[in-house]
Amino acid sequence: MKLNFALLTVIGLFAMACSQQPISQECFTRPNEGNPKDCCKAPNVIPPKDQFAECMQKYPKPSEPPTPGSMPPNHNCLAQCMFEQQGIMADGAVSKDAAISKTVAVMGGSSEWEATTKNVVEACFQKVSALGAQKDSQGCSVMAGSFMDCMPSMMFTNCPSSAWTASTECEQMKAHLQKGCPIFTLWKGPPPH
Repeated sequence: MKLNFALLTVIGLFAMACSQQPISQECFTRPNEGNPKDCCKAPNVIPPKDQFAECMQKYPKPSEPPTPGSMPPNHNCLAQCMFEQQGIMADGAVSKDAAISKTVAVMGGSSEWEATTKNVVEACFQKVSALGAQKDSQGCSVMAGSFMDCMPSMMFTNCPSSAWTASTECEQMKAHLQKGCPIFTLWKGPPPH
C-alpha cells in the first residue's frame, strides 16, 4: 500500500497558510519530473475524504488563487475542523497524544512505521507548539494548519529505508522538502487524484 501522497498534498494545499509566511519562490522549481508517490511505500494514514466532507463544505477551496504574498483563506479553519472531527484537537490546541494514537492506529501493526509516525508527530508538535493559541484573521488556529502542513512532508522525508525507493529523483525530492518547501511543490500542476 502506498501512502496517499495525492490526498496528503491536497490537504497540504488546504493548510498552506499554516506557517503564515509566504512560500519561497525557490520552492516552486521542482527538483525533477519524478512522481513523489513512487518514492515511499507506506500504509495509508489518511482517513477517507468523505469523513471530511462537512469541513470541506464549510471551508471550501477559494475559486481564485490568492494574490502574491498573501495566504489563501480557510486553510487553518479547515485543518482545525478536520482535527476536531478526528479528536486530535480540542480547545484550540493539537493533542500530541491523540495525534500519535490516531495515526499509529492505522499503521497496520508495522513497528517500523509506528516508530516513524511517533517521531514525525513529536517533531511536528514541537515545531508548532510555539504558535500556541495564535489565531489567523478568520479566528482559526494557526497551530492546526501548521501541524497539518508539517505531517506529510515529515512522513515523506522520514520514510523508513525498507519503504524508500533509493533513487536520485527521490533523494532530490527529499532534499527539496528538507529545505522547508511544502510537499505540494513536488507535483507538476495540480496533484493527481
